[in-house]
Amino acid sequence: MKIEKNAFTILELLVVLAVIGVFSAIAYPNISNWITDRDVKKEAYETVAFIKERKSEVTSGKYGMVQVLLNRQLQVFTMSPEKYSQIYKGFNSPYSSHKQNYTCGFGDTAGFTRQNQYDKEDFGPYVPDSSVHIYPSAWHNPSRTAICITKDGSISYYRPNQNGRTKDETTGQWVDYFVFCSKSNTTEKTCKYNSNHEYRYMITLDRFQNINWDTYHTDLPFNPSALSLYKWAPIAEELKTLDRKIVLNSMILKWDIIKQEFEKLIEF
Repeated sequence: MKIEKNAFTILELLVVLAVIGVFSAIAYPNISNWITDRDVKKEAYETVAFIKERKSEVTSGKYGMVQVLLNRQLQVFTMSPEKYSQIYKGFNSPYSSHKQNYTCGFGDTAGFTRQNQYDKEDFGPYVPDSSVHIYPSAWHNPSRTAICITKDGSISYYRPNQNGRTKDETTGQWVDYFVFCSKSNTTEKTCKYNSNHEYRYMITLDRFQNINWDTYHTDLPFNPSALSLYKWAPIAEELKTLDRKIVLNSMILKWDIIKQEFEKLIEF
């Protein structure tokens, strides 16, 4: 009785190894780029969450107004409901110009109290655990941005000539912005609100603390993997051409699955 055994030939194994080698060489830099982007996005998300927490304290009535200073260090200044009413609704306001113009000044010079327990010093070159440079910072003009949070969104941080703001393309309204850049490809000086660096995120905030995102990428970080694998696969060109669309779509979908799984693993 003759027993036949199915096995791979040496040529087949070499083809498989070649495909794996090409795939690994292409995939690693793309995964690395995506992780870099994810690190920047994570710090931006945490900042947004921090602002929303301060907004909830105003909404609940704990404070009449909260000012969040956005710089290398996130700082919080608060104003009691009673003091807010005195300054912005009383007849003898100690800050009449702010009352008239619906603006707030900086920190304790404008009736606020510093809340040191909220300090969040985790940005920039002096913080090893941070992956980002930010804008504005000490290297820029203005050197800081701040938002003033009230229940009705009636107060804006005072800025002469709107310095440090930009116009929202959709609404046409002036908004504050805060930019996050990766330390991997920027310095404190080159991280700016209008820069075109990879891994750059900008959050914009209107006076109602509605938060929008702006991100800059020159391409989708995983698409080159599929294109390169297709190009260098050890398969006859006439055969590859027949299945090009199927192969590329399959590879991109596979990367989407990997990204989703990775996001779950590092979810915060």
